[in-house]
Amino acid sequence: MTTDPKDRKIEELEAELRQQRRLVQGLQQQIARILDQLAKADGKDKKDKKRRKKGDKKAKLTPTQEEAPQAPERKQPDDTKIKGIPRKQPPAAHLPRSPEHHAAHPGPCCHAPALIQGPDKVIEQRDFHPARVEVRQMRLEQWNCDNCGTTHNAPLPAMALPKGSMTGSLLAWIAYNKCAMHMPLIRTCEYLATLGLDLSSSTVCNAMGHVARLVEPVYDRITARLLASMKILLDGTGMKVLQPGESGTHRGQFAVYCNDELTVFGYSASKHGHYFTEFLRFGQHDEYRGLLVTDAASNMDLLAAREGITRCGCWQHARDNYKNARISAPVMAEEAIAWIGTFFDVEHEADSAGDTAEERLARRKRDTRPLMDGFRRWMSATQPKLDPDEDLYKAIQYCINHQAELEQCMTDGRVPLTNNLAERELGVIGRGRRGFLFAGSDASGHQLAKIYTIVRTCQRMAIAPFEYLAWVLPQLSDLPVNRRKGHLDTLTPWGYRDLISTV
Repeated sequence: MTTDPKDRKIEELEAELRQQRRLVQGLQQQIARILDQLAKADGKDKKDKKRRKKGDKKAKLTPTQEEAPQAPERKQPDDTKIKGIPRKQPPAAHLPRSPEHHAAHPGPCCHAPALIQGPDKVIEQRDFHPARVEVRQMRLEQWNCDNCGTTHNAPLPAMALPKGSMTGSLLAWIAYNKCAMHMPLIRTCEYLATLGLDLSSSTVCNAMGHVARLVEPVYDRITARLLASMKILLDGTGMKVLQPGESGTHRGQFAVYCNDELTVFGYSASKHGHYFTEFLRFGQHDEYRGLLVTDAASNMDLLAAREGITRCGCWQHARDNYKNARISAPVMAEEAIAWIGTFFDVEHEADSAGDTAEERLARRKRDTRPLMDGFRRWMSATQPKLDPDEDLYKAIQYCINHQAELEQCMTDGRVPLTNNLAERELGVIGRGRRGFLFAGSDASGHQLAKIYTIVRTCQRMAIAPFEYLAWVLPQLSDLPVNRRKGHLDTLTPWGYRDLISTV
């Protein structure tokens, strides 16, 4: 080690110089990365501009090309209408009231007859009482005869789980939490533990299976009522399903079948189309015949070739294809979206007027048919200007390939323009998939489909699902095999609705 001050000074300067060089190298690297990012962004912008110019050039007509008709102007929405519901409103009239009386205390100078009582000041606040767990204790009398030795027992009341330790209300609450609130069963166990009831996850899983077995007759009755209708909207989505005894998961498929009143869910181990034909009873004496509103998925092609089935298309899916084409050809894509928007404007007018199916069909033939003819001419004039690999070309080809299904709405006023109702009903599965992530097995998928059907049908009929399940589960547990079908109708959601409406 050098002790000379000059040498130490030189070493310090050299160390400082090396540090400055490292800083300069770091700054140069940062500048290089920034310039690289700017170059990539600039190249992307140039590519987008080139695509737009390409779309605009193809939008210009040559003397030999046919001019595409312009979409008619749409009516602007009326912004003067009050949207939404005011935030501050009195509590609903159907909620029970628990009155409390608070007496006033007049001063020493206030006495009759100078003191006159006025009307009470009423203050209403919404209250909530948390759930509680209690034990239902039933005492059954027993009488023994000394003469003949016969034992006379009191009749056993209706119970959802005669040999178990859960009442119908607790079973209903577990199923409601899973299929209406989309809570994982382990979280349900944790919440019950805070109330003093310790249940294992396996016990709660067995409870879900028991509820599914009990509601199976009601599920079959809802399915039969749906298949007896003349219109069904169909769609499907997937969910991860565990494979007991094996590692990993596979993709199960939930399908929804619905109409204006009912919603039925079905589960299958894959998305193959033959599961749809099995649910619709194709080849059986009670097979479904009527209108079937679906999207253009390939797994639903088996439904179109069936005799007695009229497959109807979805204009919302067609419009989504044009929305995806906005990047490459924004002008022409917006033109197509405006054309399809005019079809929905006519439907909104029919909804506002409260048209019946016959009146809606007459309105469509009068107002929508000329618009569809104009849109068809627009597609015929626009598609030759595009390359087959462009998104707008594919969107137009979709409408051409499925023209017969898309225009079925012009033959029957009951056919909706979209499959949006089935899409909304599938949102139940999507919310559950986000909450509990997967089903435990294929058997659990079938159980979920049955309970989902009961819960969602109750919600659509403005019935509280928990109250209905707590009422019906004990009765279904005591349901004989030879029970008449007419009596079973009284245990369905619409039978329960008629019951509570008469009370």
